[in-house]
Amino acid sequence: MRKNNRLRITVGIPTCYGGQSLVDTVKSLRASSFKDDFEIAIEADRIPWTKNVKNSLKKMGVRSHWNNVEGSQCKKLKQIISKMDSDIFVFTQDDIIFDTKTLNEIYWAFSNDSGLTMVGARVLPLKPITFFESVMGVMLRAMDRIITTWNNGDNYLMANGRCLAFKTSFLKKFRITDRLINTDAFMYLENKYLGGKFRPLKQAKVYIRTPQSIKDQEGPSSRFQYSKEEMSEYFARDLTKEYKVPLNILFMAALKEFANNPVHFFAYVLVYIYTRLKKQPKQKALKTLWKIDESTKTSIQV
Repeated sequence: MRKNNRLRITVGIPTCYGGQSLVDTVKSLRASSFKDDFEIAIEADRIPWTKNVKNSLKKMGVRSHWNNVEGSQCKKLKQIISKMDSDIFVFTQDDIIFDTKTLNEIYWAFSNDSGLTMVGARVLPLKPITFFESVMGVMLRAMDRIITTWNNGDNYLMANGRCLAFKTSFLKKFRITDRLINTDAFMYLENKYLGGKFRPLKQAKVYIRTPQSIKDQEGPSSRFQYSKEEMSEYFARDLTKEYKVPLNILFMAALKEFANNPVHFFAYVLVYIYTRLKKQPKQKALKTLWKIDESTKTSIQV
C-alpha cells in the first residue's frame, strides 16, 4: 500500500547486455538519497547473465524477466510498462550512474505539479580513461550547454533515454511500437503530441562512459543523424522547428569548450566530420537490433 499518499516509483531497464555495468547502475540507484521503497524492473535478452550478476541483482531486490526471443529496446520497454502499477516510471539504461539526488528531484517534480507528465535529466561524462573518451567528453559537455540553454531545456535533446521519467497513467497512452529506433526523440514528441507537459530537471544528473574509439561512435551517430527523418515519417509532419537548434546557442557552446579544451575540441571536430562522412546507410542504421558498444559498459563506477 502507498504510505501517506506518497507517489510510488518504478525504474525500468531494458537490456541486451547485462554485464557488470548493469550491476553498477543498480548499485547507484540503491545508493540514492531517496529513501522510499522503489521498484527496479529489468527486461533482458541476448547475452545471458553470469551467476555473479544474477546474485548481485537478486540481493538488490531487482525484479527481472528473461526473454528467450530477442527483441528491440522498445519491445522490452513496453513489457516493463505493461507490468507496473506505480505512479512514476523512470526509464534508464544498463550503463548509467545515477547521482544520489536524481530520484529525489524526479519525485518532487511530479509531487509538486499534478499536471506534469514527463521530465528529463542532464547527462554528463564520467572521468575519462582514454584520450578519445576525453574528446567525446567535449561533445557531451557542449551538448549539455546547448540543451539546458535552448528554450530553457524544453527541447527534444533534453529527452535522453539515459534518464527519462513519466507520469505512468499518461505514459500508457503512448503509441510505442517495436520498430522505433530514436526512442528518446519519440518520447518527447509523443508527449507533446498528446498534450503532455515536459519539464527539464537541471539538478537531476546521470553519468555515462562515452565511446572509447571512433568505431564505437559510428552507429550511435548514424542513428542520431536519421532521427529527424524517422520522426517526421512517424508523425507525418515537418519537424524542422523542433530540430533546429539556434545558431547563437551552438556558437557559444562551441566557443566555451574551445576556450577550455582547445586540443580536445579540434579533435572532436575531426570526429564529427568523420562520422558524417561515414554515415551508415539508412537500412543499416535504422535496424531495431544493433551491435552493443561494450566500451561504454566498462569501468562505469564513479
